[in-house]
Amino acid sequence: MTEWTRERAIEIANAAGHVPLDLSLGVPAEPPPTWCRARESRTAAAYPASRGTLALRIAATGYLLRQYGITISTDAVAASTGSKEFISTAPLFLRDVLAPTTRDTVLIPALGYPAYEVGARLAGLRAYRIPTDMNFRLRLDRLPDAVAARALCLWVNSPANPSGIVEALGPVVGWARERGVLVLSDEAYADMTWCDAPRTVLEHGDTGVLAVHSMSKRSNAPGLRVGFYAGDPAIVADLVTRRRAAGFMASADAQAEASMLLDDDAHAQALRLVNERRLRDLLSALAAHDLPCAAPEGGLFAWLATPNGDGVDFARYAAERAGLIVAAGQQYGPAGRRHVRIAANQDVDAIVPRLGLLESDYWERTTSSD
Repeated sequence: MTEWTRERAIEIANAAGHVPLDLSLGVPAEPPPTWCRARESRTAAAYPASRGTLALRIAATGYLLRQYGITISTDAVAASTGSKEFISTAPLFLRDVLAPTTRDTVLIPALGYPAYEVGARLAGLRAYRIPTDMNFRLRLDRLPDAVAARALCLWVNSPANPSGIVEALGPVVGWARERGVLVLSDEAYADMTWCDAPRTVLEHGDTGVLAVHSMSKRSNAPGLRVGFYAGDPAIVADLVTRRRAAGFMASADAQAEASMLLDDDAHAQALRLVNERRLRDLLSALAAHDLPCAAPEGGLFAWLATPNGDGVDFARYAAERAGLIVAAGQQYGPAGRRHVRIAANQDVDAIVPRLGLLESDYWERTTSSD
C-alpha cells in the first residue's frame, strides 16, 4: 500500500504555490460554540471524575432520551477523553474484561476509521475486516465461522465513515449476541443521518453492547476532547475501573462544557442544517465538474469513485493542481483504494474554483495514462 497522509498532501499543495483548502477532515469551518465556556475551576485541587461528573452523565442520558427515546441509567454511562481515544484503547481494556484465551480478534469494517485497527494492534490482538457487499455494507454472513469463534468484539459505524452508509443495527446485535461478541457502536455521525431518523445500538437493549458518542461532530467541538460511552452496565463499570487506573480522565472544565452542549439541542440542529446544505452543494458541484457521486445516507462526506480508479493519484493531483486536500480512500482500508473522501466542511463557493482547476487537464492526463 502506497503511504499517503494529509500532511503529505499539504506539503505538495504548498510546494505548488497554493493556499491549501483542507477537505480531508470532518470539521466544519466555523469555530466551536463559545457560549458554554466553563470558568476555570476555583475549587480545591482534585482529579476530575474519570467516570464522568454526574452532571455530564445526566446530560448524556437526557440527550439519549430526547434524540433516540432511550432511557438509560447514569450508572451505564461514562466519560471518555474524546471518542478516538476510547476507540483506540477499548480493546486493550476489554481484553482483560472479556477475553478467554481463544478470543484474540477484533472485528472491524472492511472500510472504516483507522483507529479501529490501531486499537486492536495496541492491545496485541488481531484485526479482521468484516466482508461487505458492493455498497460497503457489512456482510456478517460471509465471515468465516473460525474467525467469529475468536472474536472478542465487533466495531460497527453508522452512519459509516467514509462511505456514508447506514447499517441495520438490529441484525448486527443479534448476530453478536448469539456468539458472545461485544458490539461497539461508533455513533459519532448519528446526528447526521439523512435517510431516516437517527439510530443508536441501544435501541436493541444494553446487554453486550456499548454506544460511543463524540462532542466533536454533534457540537463541532473537537478541541474539547470529551465523549461518552453507554451501554452494558457491568462492562461500563469494569472499563471505568481500568481506565481510571490508567489515568484516562477529561478535565473538569471540559466536562462542564460538554454537559451544557449535551443539554442544548438548538446549536446541534443549526449545525446539522449547515452540514446538510454543504453536503448537498458539494455533491452538486462535483457532478457539475464530471465527478458524480452518490448521496450518502448519513455523515459529512462525499465518497467519490475516482476517474482512473486510483485514490492516491487523485489526491496527489488535487493537491498539486488545485491545492485541494482530500483523503485517499485506502487510508480507511484496502477496499477504499479506488476512492477519495471529500468533507463538506466549507461553503461551496470556496470549493468550486478549485474544482475548475482540476477539470482543465485531469481528464486528458487520466485518459493518456490508461
